[in-house]
Amino acid sequence: MEYFLDTKGFECPIPVLKAKKFIKKLNKKDTILIESDDPLSKFDFKNFCEENNYQLLSIIHSKKVIKIKFRI
Repeated sequence: MEYFLDTKGFECPIPVLKAKKFIKKLNKKDTILIESDDPLSKFDFKNFCEENNYQLLSIIHSKKVIKIKFRI
């Protein structure tokens, strides 16, 4: 399944912390799409995925929103 988490309006490290809490409800192989407006979130989530062995699928900049998609 694919899930969505909106973290716009929050700065580092809050988007990653919110994602970490949200992921606890998900199953392995689920996909999550996160929207953030914190420019550092692309680096934070790249590191977060590497540390947790999550598969980073994409990081897309759309205007001032960064869309980060990964599989748990």
